[in-house]
Amino acid sequence: MYRLAFLLMLVIAFPGCGGSDSGGSAPGPTTPTSPTATQTNRSPSITSVTVSPAFGVSGLTVISMSASASDADNDSLSYSWSFAGSTATGPTVASTMTGDGIVTVTLTVSDGKGGTATDSRSVMVGTMTGRWGFIFTTTCSPNVPTILPVLTLNQFEGGVVTGDLASPAAWCNVPAGQTGKFDPAAPAKIDANGNFTGARLKIGNYSDTMLTGTMDATGRTITGTTRSVSSGRTDTFRMTKQ
Repeated sequence: MYRLAFLLMLVIAFPGCGGSDSGGSAPGPTTPTSPTATQTNRSPSITSVTVSPAFGVSGLTVISMSASASDADNDSLSYSWSFAGSTATGPTVASTMTGDGIVTVTLTVSDGKGGTATDSRSVMVGTMTGRWGFIFTTTCSPNVPTILPVLTLNQFEGGVVTGDLASPAAWCNVPAGQTGKFDPAAPAKIDANGNFTGARLKIGNYSDTMLTGTMDATGRTITGTTRSVSSGRTDTFRMTKQ
């Protein structure tokens, strides 16, 4: 009897002992789910770049720039151009450029997701501003001095050109030390195509010559013809940038 009472007490104190789990079997281990792979963004590709013309006069010649690009992800693309301290946007733009020498035009195409592509072209830009060696090349060619006369010029908005002449050595019929200038009453001009016109060069008190010429594609040489205002005599000249 005592043994039966002891067993009843154990059953009451530990009801789960020896019995089956009425809640069913425990769940088994779960299989982890693989994360979805993220596609890597692909950068755009520039398919063409055109910059024209390859030579221009500073502040005057309109330079046209155009480009096309593709993107493997079909992302929307933006076009950004930089040149001579300026910027422009769009697949086709046009602008004048300022400078003296080679100007680099850089294109950057972006897909807006961190992918970019770049390409560049060069434009030669010429300006009248600066020092130019100057000489008549026909009448005075046997007497070309070792030190050429020098024109110190300035090009302003609209292509107006002013300047002074210095003659360190004698040349043609001009004595050493003689000076001259472009007549401000008849301002010289250069246009977008490099045509130099209207220059009336006064040398000392006796020589008054009209100059008409063209800047070449290097932007460093101008050649053309002269005409004496007093005698009508013609000659040719060359200006070379120093």
